[in-house]
Amino acid sequence: MFAEPMKLPVLSLVAAVLCLTGGTGGAVSVTDLYEVTLPIEQSRETAFVDALRSVAVRVSGRRDAASRLAAAANTPRQFVQSFSFTSDNQLQVAFDSGSVDRLLNESGLPIWGRERPATLVLLGVQGADGSINWLDASYPSAERDAMTRVARLRGVPLAWPSLAPDDRSLLAATTDPTSPDLKPLMARSSANAVLLGRARRDGAGALVVQWSLASDDGTPTVSGSIDEGVHLAADTFSRLYAASGGSLGAISVEVAGIRNLDDYAATLNYLEGMTLVRSVALEQVVGDTMRFQLAIRGDATTLRRALALDSKLVPSATEGAGPSERLQLRVNR
Repeated sequence: MFAEPMKLPVLSLVAAVLCLTGGTGGAVSVTDLYEVTLPIEQSRETAFVDALRSVAVRVSGRRDAASRLAAAANTPRQFVQSFSFTSDNQLQVAFDSGSVDRLLNESGLPIWGRERPATLVLLGVQGADGSINWLDASYPSAERDAMTRVARLRGVPLAWPSLAPDDRSLLAATTDPTSPDLKPLMARSSANAVLLGRARRDGAGALVVQWSLASDDGTPTVSGSIDEGVHLAADTFSRLYAASGGSLGAISVEVAGIRNLDDYAATLNYLEGMTLVRSVALEQVVGDTMRFQLAIRGDATTLRRALALDSKLVPSATEGAGPSERLQLRVNR
């Protein structure tokens, strides 16, 4: 099929999470991770500093990223790709991704790629009469708007359900975000993960939510405000999928089921495009199986999680039988 191994360049594309078994959705590519719009509250220079700090939090996935940036962050314009000022006194700025990634690396911060899990939010708010109102995509909601704002700051794609009466009855009896009963809701929302919250008003009228998240890291929980659900998702997923940009590991990936040039091109583009992958070389072709050598950020576990998200390439029957630094996959048709 191919006469000899070829060295191939790197492009850019995928990476994320499978939070419940049997993928139901696909990663959302957050294309504006390096772009910020914010009000100019003090001076224009201060606004650039604030914008860079905001991007650092979003790209690294670390809430404390702004306080950990190296001294170069004090001169943020060197990282700017383009900017403008709006008529209502706001700064719109796009930073150069490569420059920001290098800054994060120098600051000891990881990089969380553009492709991130779509998280289905199931939030029930208890009313004064004890009844629970489950937030729906079809109706305006201050709580949903508040979560959307925080999700934008953290770079977490949220999905909201369209609920039928049967769905509401199901949710009323569900306390576990990993319940298989939630898979139809996930599928309809094209979601990879579930963030389940039950909220009530405290004595001062503030909303207190018990949050739980289905993830590959277990089922973490937190109690607090509306914002804490988004932070729980961002903190958990970035811990699982962010990787250091400073060091590269080598991993062998065998892909079976490549029947023709179209399959080859699709597989190559997919692997080259993954956020974790820095380079790809085709090493061997045997029948319909190709072996690639990848240079990646992170390790084999992180790459497996990334591949599991959208299930374009799935584990073969022999996966796990070989060395830990080798993945055995097949094209999922």
